[in-house]
Amino acid sequence: MGDQLSHYENILAYETNSWDLMAAMEGGENVIAVDSRSPEAYAAGRIPGAINIPHREMSHETASTPGRETLNVTYSYDIGATPRQRERST
Repeated sequence: MGDQLSHYENILAYETNSWDLMAAMEGGENVIAVDSRSPEAYAAGRIPGAINIPHREMSHETASTPGRETLNVTYSYDIGATPRQRERST
């Protein structure tokens, strides 16, 4: 049981969900959403206030764009999404 608890505590320490991200952004916390999808998908729809850094273009320089004091929350397609679902989301 201790291993399971530790596993989920670690996940919660480094992952968030859409509700918590929205609350943080609306609450004025120093957080930014980083959309790692293609520029085309980003242009078609995104989280308000998100910036676009496509995952293939991520580097130390681009990842430090918002600054070290800012919490960067990166999002992309749902890992379980099929290519057809991804098409519809763009």
